[in-house]
Amino acid sequence: MNFKTEFKKGQEGRNKGLPMGEGLENISQALNGIQRGMSYGVAAPPKVGKSTFVDEGFILGPYKYWLKSPFNIVWIYLSYEIDRVSKEFDFCTYFLYNEHNIEKIQLPDGVYFEDKMGKIVNWVYLSSDYLRGRLQDTEKRPILIDPYVKEKMIKVYEERIVPLFGEYDENGFQIKKGLMIFHGEADNPTGIYNMLTEIASQRGQFIYQNYQNKEGETKQKKIGYKPNDPDEYVIVITDTVRKLKRERGFTLKENIDKHLEFTTILRNLCNYTFINIVHSNRDLADANKMKQMGEYIHVTPEQIKDSGNISEESSHIITLFNPTDTRYNLEKHFGITIRDKAQNLLYPNLRTVHLVESRFTEAPRHFALSMSGHVKTFKQFIQV
Repeated sequence: MNFKTEFKKGQEGRNKGLPMGEGLENISQALNGIQRGMSYGVAAPPKVGKSTFVDEGFILGPYKYWLKSPFNIVWIYLSYEIDRVSKEFDFCTYFLYNEHNIEKIQLPDGVYFEDKMGKIVNWVYLSSDYLRGRLQDTEKRPILIDPYVKEKMIKVYEERIVPLFGEYDENGFQIKKGLMIFHGEADNPTGIYNMLTEIASQRGQFIYQNYQNKEGETKQKKIGYKPNDPDEYVIVITDTVRKLKRERGFTLKENIDKHLEFTTILRNLCNYTFINIVHSNRDLADANKMKQMGEYIHVTPEQIKDSGNISEESSHIITLFNPTDTRYNLEKHFGITIRDKAQNLLYPNLRTVHLVESRFTEAPRHFALSMSGHVKTFKQFIQV
């Protein structure tokens, strides 16, 4: 690729970026869509929804776009937090909710469930635990799947999950390929780099140049890459970078920095897209921090855990925050009233997303969303 080629692609509408999905339209627009050759750092405290955000914004949203008009795309998912089968069930709930409007499921007569508030009800929310038969009724019996939900689940599995993940037999061997290459077993940065380089070799051709090292030996170095399809998207997700296997003798920071070094090389050389999920420090609830930021408290680049190089190496830094967390005791957040006068939560599903750094677009920018974690979906927040 050169300047002229890239300019021509843009004028032909081939650089407009992939959409992140209906509920994330504002964020997608702020990023100019998901672009090739970009790296995105996504940071948040534990249990805020960063994996759910990445799954919807960088996989499910673009996948739904692909379903309407297929093009060459591959996801490489380095998932060290959640196994593949759990992801498949999670994605099933997303499609059952978004395409079949299934969320609240009536239980048979005489079957009751104790919800998370301790209330006895005769219905349950759709969730991956429900689909997997993990829920129990008040008599400690498994809650079996509703026949209508089962019918739609089979349809979703065959028409949405298999094309994306591929199909596996009962021993975990892949018997049919999908759009995603899923890796659940951690490797070190060098192993991941070698694996990604091999995948790139199968999808294009590296361009080499000879050079002489200090000893006078002739060596080769990669100076370019020619993909078989210049419009293909290759999206690599690492969840999370701190769970990579260590290189021998490396500290955690050195290990993360080596991974970032390799991903930057492949981003620039192959035009690949990288999403690195990271944790933030737990000092947000610190009294001085609360006093300093007030209702505008959110994760900033300085609060990214383990390595400051995440900020330096990323094209965009996105952070998530849960303003309803009792540790912060917020009554307002970015102008949104969190609690009423009796201290009751008004919007228990509220999350805020913050584009805190960007090399190519305007930042910082702040967005309010509603997260339905049980169906892995974000929606635009509407204050009532």
